[in-house]
Amino acid sequence: MKSPVVVVVGTRPDAIKLLPIYMALKQQQLPTLLCATHQHAHMLDQVLQLFNTPPDTSLNVMVAGQSLSYITAAVLQRIQTFYEDTKPSLVVVQGDTTTSLAASMAAFYQGIPVAHIEAGLRTYDKQSPFPEEMNRVAIGQLAQYHFAPTPLNVAALLHEGVPYTKVHCVGNTVVDALQHVQTLLHTQQVQIAPALQELLDDAAAHKKKIVLVTTHRRESFGAGLLAIMQAVKILALQYTDHLFIVPMHLNPVVRDAIATTQLMTTPGIVCVEPLAYHELVSVLERAAWVMTDSGGIQEEALCLGKHVVVMREKTERVELLWEGRGVLSGTTEKSILAAVHRIMQRCNDDDNKCYVYGDGQASRRIASILKLGMMSAAAP
Repeated sequence: MKSPVVVVVGTRPDAIKLLPIYMALKQQQLPTLLCATHQHAHMLDQVLQLFNTPPDTSLNVMVAGQSLSYITAAVLQRIQTFYEDTKPSLVVVQGDTTTSLAASMAAFYQGIPVAHIEAGLRTYDKQSPFPEEMNRVAIGQLAQYHFAPTPLNVAALLHEGVPYTKVHCVGNTVVDALQHVQTLLHTQQVQIAPALQELLDDAAAHKKKIVLVTTHRRESFGAGLLAIMQAVKILALQYTDHLFIVPMHLNPVVRDAIATTQLMTTPGIVCVEPLAYHELVSVLERAAWVMTDSGGIQEEALCLGKHVVVMREKTERVELLWEGRGVLSGTTEKSILAAVHRIMQRCNDDDNKCYVYGDGQASRRIASILKLGMMSAAAP
């Protein structure tokens, strides 16, 4: 086998944004291997199964109560051996996860070029989001290919001194993944859990407006997370024609906050176990609007024409705000409630899909650019 391209995934966001590229590289007939670190084993496996892409190797780094330091060290040590065995011509990572940072560092140590997907997103605050902002800045220093989703991301990279020949504005592969999963859902190749389907059908029968609520950011742990939960509780009691669906993140800190604020027993709120990706897409399609601190959901919601309350102090996805589809609320109860009221006033406006984050062809563009670059590098 010729020196392969290695695509590294460790978390659900990694898989969502990299599996379309993995498949596109295969279509380009490039030798490609999928390496799963399993930083988040269960959530990652759901997406691997959904896309029918079993990994070529798994590093199995996940342990109970794992710290960021542990993940970084474990991935560095285990992926080094994998690189030595497979001798990659290129390593592909995405975004800002700890897996992506460690895989990039290990590649740098061995002189292997790195392609950074979703490059150039910035808040310019190392603590927000933590540790993601620092991760993606560091990866940007190590990468040879920078695939930026939007012109703003390109500008950030050029401002930091990245040569323009190494920066490519291609759109975000999350749109590719979203469209793929929508096709699977609409053609009934995959189905959501019966209990979730019953919940959505019951909401429709009673003309309830669905609101998807997700939260998990480390920088919100403590007072911010409790304020988010309390705000959701107030909203559910105030707007009885809405149904707030709250997938409970696996982090015990999030679950403790849900228990402390008694969300599970509040009328109008349904707390559910983490949704598989196709189930999340199904809820997003039916949602009237969204409350989240997730990065990916900001993009997916905008693609589906939804309005979003971004429950963070800062966001690297400001295009959502510029399009008038999002409000940055902060993490106090008062500010979240004020942001929700603003969003609810906008929800009757134009809800057409928005393609500022891409047209679903980013993976094809990236694979073509990488193939051309590798052919040029191999030429005498």
